[in-house]
Amino acid sequence: MHPTVDLFFFELPSYTALVMLGCAAGLITAYLYLRWRRVAGRRRFLDAALVVFVAAWLGGRAYHVALNWDYYAARPDEIAQFGLGGLALRGAFIAGALALVAYARVRGVSFTSFADASALGLCSGQAIGWYGALVHGANYGVVSENRFALDLADLYGLIQPRFPLQHIEIVLFITLFIGLLMLASRKPRAGVLCVVYLLGASSAQFILGFQRGDATVRLGAWRVDQLVDVGLILLALVLGARQTLTTRSELIAHVETH
Repeated sequence: MHPTVDLFFFELPSYTALVMLGCAAGLITAYLYLRWRRVAGRRRFLDAALVVFVAAWLGGRAYHVALNWDYYAARPDEIAQFGLGGLALRGAFIAGALALVAYARVRGVSFTSFADASALGLCSGQAIGWYGALVHGANYGVVSENRFALDLADLYGLIQPRFPLQHIEIVLFITLFIGLLMLASRKPRAGVLCVVYLLGASSAQFILGFQRGDATVRLGAWRVDQLVDVGLILLALVLGARQTLTTRSELIAHVETH
């Protein structure tokens, strides 16, 4: 039996409640960053947040359904039943990022500034979301006998010595959040926070993917999620190299004009 939160009129699964709390924390964090950098006001932020949130929700669901197609092929009526659970972060991230690109082009706002705000929001939201996974037994680690293993339950309530994946993920995103805050205090070029987040989070997720114990689609020894992580790492490297070249060109131009 998974823990629930009593909201007087109904009970909400603790995992769902914590994921919702993570979403709220992420939105607040992103908004405060944009206000601090004087990039967008409340109305513009809410406008963008709504577009990205809807796209991310649909993308996360589509990714989850695709990875579990054998199940949903036999139960097509459950595909649109979001209340039953089943969202994939990578699908949500990709769909949300594409929606943000489209929004920025249509509205003429700075994509990189909104991406930096999203990076901070994702860190705070994921730290809380992974605590929800720990409480629920979701995204559990592999059974292990090393000295770091803890007696943890899986999604089905089976308690065994497991690699403390959820604990490490929580610490990872708290650490990344603090690191990004320290970097943000230096007011770097727009887009730097996003690149650092993308490279750090995707690299860590790829490595930790080998310690995931939950079933998923695999290609050889790798989870499909890890293949997506590799793609995001490459994207981060390309974006980072592009920013470095742009900064270098601006410095050279500045020296030549003086």
